[in-house]
Amino acid sequence: MQRPKLAASCVLCAAWGPVTARGLCPGCRDGRYRVAQGLLHNDVCRRCGWPAVVGADGTCRGCRIALRLSEDDEWMLAEMEGRVLPSGRPLQLALHIDGLRLSSFPLHHGRTGRRVRERVPRKVRAPVPAPLDDPWVCVEEVPGQLGLFAPWPRFFTREHGRRLRGRRRTAGLPRLLAVLEEMAAERGVGETWMFHTGDCARLALASRPPDEDLVRPEALADLPQMRPTLLQALDRASLLAGRRPRLVPSWTSRGPGSCRECLAWTNEREQRCAPCLSWGMDRSPRPCHRCGRVLPLRDDHCRRCVLFLSETQYDLDGVALAGGDQLWFGGPFAPHLRVASKRADEQGGLYGRRRLQVKRRTAIQTSRATRPVSPHLALPGQLDLFPLARDWSRVDDRRLPALTPKAQEVLDGFVAHIRERGWERGALTTSIRTLRVLVAHLGAEAPLREEDVRLLARRHDFNGARVVNYLRVTGQLVPDRRSDAASARARSLADTAPQPYRAAVHRWIDVLSGQATRPSVPLAPTTVCAYVRRVSPCLRAWHEVGIGDLRAVTGDHVKETLKALKGEDAKSLATPLRSLFRALKREKLIFRDPTRSIVLSGSRRLPVPLPDDHLHGVLDQLPEARTQLSFVLAAVHALSTHDQRGLLLDDVDRSRGRLTVRRPGRLHHTVYLDNVTFRLLTRWLVERHRRWPATTNPHLLVTARTAADDSHPQVNPQAITKALHLIGLQITRLRVDRILDEAKHTRDSVHLIRLFGVSPITAMKYLRAAHPAGTHPDPLPG
Repeated sequence: MQRPKLAASCVLCAAWGPVTARGLCPGCRDGRYRVAQGLLHNDVCRRCGWPAVVGADGTCRGCRIALRLSEDDEWMLAEMEGRVLPSGRPLQLALHIDGLRLSSFPLHHGRTGRRVRERVPRKVRAPVPAPLDDPWVCVEEVPGQLGLFAPWPRFFTREHGRRLRGRRRTAGLPRLLAVLEEMAAERGVGETWMFHTGDCARLALASRPPDEDLVRPEALADLPQMRPTLLQALDRASLLAGRRPRLVPSWTSRGPGSCRECLAWTNEREQRCAPCLSWGMDRSPRPCHRCGRVLPLRDDHCRRCVLFLSETQYDLDGVALAGGDQLWFGGPFAPHLRVASKRADEQGGLYGRRRLQVKRRTAIQTSRATRPVSPHLALPGQLDLFPLARDWSRVDDRRLPALTPKAQEVLDGFVAHIRERGWERGALTTSIRTLRVLVAHLGAEAPLREEDVRLLARRHDFNGARVVNYLRVTGQLVPDRRSDAASARARSLADTAPQPYRAAVHRWIDVLSGQATRPSVPLAPTTVCAYVRRVSPCLRAWHEVGIGDLRAVTGDHVKETLKALKGEDAKSLATPLRSLFRALKREKLIFRDPTRSIVLSGSRRLPVPLPDDHLHGVLDQLPEARTQLSFVLAAVHALSTHDQRGLLLDDVDRSRGRLTVRRPGRLHHTVYLDNVTFRLLTRWLVERHRRWPATTNPHLLVTARTAADDSHPQVNPQAITKALHLIGLQITRLRVDRILDEAKHTRDSVHLIRLFGVSPITAMKYLRAAHPAGTHPDPLPG
């Protein structure tokens, strides 16, 4: 199916009509090919002054059409009188219609000569020269001598025939000329016909090999004209030999042979094949860096060298010869490169887009089969002599060692794991490449270290997140030995504490991290580090005043330390001190807690409700089902960001309309779903299954990242709060507003505890804020 031509203005002749992809009309397109053949030239038109393809008279095609249509008689009259008018003449636009061909033949055959040839007086004419016998045209050889080389194709012109008119010793010439005179009399032609036919007859006889007396029919293809007539004349004069058996098909007799640029056997009349003509249309000729010929280049190489390099890049058939190049056929059997667009030149480099993709894949598979196994395979149970990190920055991923059977099994299992999840393999090519490099160099007999995966993933076009998850699931991963940065910082601060306190501080860190003798809920590593950092100056101050053991610290020491601080600074130090001594008392390292009787006075902030207009139309402003569900869970059921991140799919009981909130260290809280929450929850479950049907993450709220992670992480807090921040809301403010609104309608603290799962202290705080006149001060403030 051909691409339809668009109607537009030609970029050369400005004629409106169908144009090609390059913006040329059919006439100008033919002119481009004639420029490539040397018949036309790229120059400036003498009439309009525009750069264009000009003919023998120095005018462009558009100007010739305008002159033929008598649109500028003044310039035509000046051309006939030999006067020169300045360029810049106006040009009327033309309309190109299929079936109506506009005449654009040259006005005359001289670029600057006059259109009408003047008569030259006979007396001043040059005398007619005597017939020539040029010894360099068809060199005379000894008759009967055997030729050293077989006759090669020749390109005779009419000038060669004129240079042989003085040669009289050609055998068989008088007999052939007599036959031509008889044929001229039969046909009724004049001396002009005899004049041109005689020159071709001399060329046919003079080009015979010295060991042959007759003319071969295939040799007549070298003559410039009169081939059928001479074939008949030679037959009458008994000078025609029999036709030799052909070594090539008969259709090859149409042209001279190979292309002068790519040397392919083109069998076309032009000296350059059609691909070479298209190649050289937009490229300037320069010396080729490989063959040295002055030809149109791309990336400093001609078309033949580009083809040869692309063919022999993977030389499976031995095409690359030692000391020479392999020739090829032209026409439909010629190799091709996709170089028609400039975009291919920019992206493809020297070789462009390779044509032999099957050959390339076969070569890669062959080279992989011959590669040896890596000498660095990890053996099961082998211990490291030195715990050093590997440097993967210098590994060449294009020439990998051969895969062992176990490594190939692991790689195939990873690809099958990707397909089971419904992921696109093209989007996960970087992960497959990462695992292939790992198992090729280290093997799969021993588990792979997570550190190696992460170091390799730092390179460009590598990704290790899904590789780590897959190896962890299959039990083939050695976890990273690096600890958390915050935990390491806390241990470092404990080592810098005074010597009598170091063991107690390390035991305190164990309690906070959930690693003590009795199980406990661990705190975040950042919180643990912050506690140790705030207590460290206090411990150094106690050691300087002579307290050699934490068992000797009394309540007066703690009060004296907090007395120098005020407000939030005192509270920020009292909290970690209270945690320190409670932990030591829990581990039975001290007899009593000196911070038990210490109470800091200060103002407490009461909950403040949100303005009513802040909640109107919020659901319409949230486009996603997940953000709408998070808003309703916070604004209706007072669930915090931490509670929403920990929700599991198993916690949803749609048949009973219940949602269980798991809170570590406390009783589970049951949420009874209303109609709005139930509808949004169902909508989110449908969308979750549609977007990630193969995810194994057990959490209710997931994102594109957590759904694809096999380590099943919780959703990031920003994924819940970001959409609400954009419209000026916060999860904490929504939760406070909901509990405070419920406290305004009741005075029962047990109702708040059951409805929202809060502690008794928190319930009383909201009741005091909702009913300040009906509550009394707490006799036992905490």
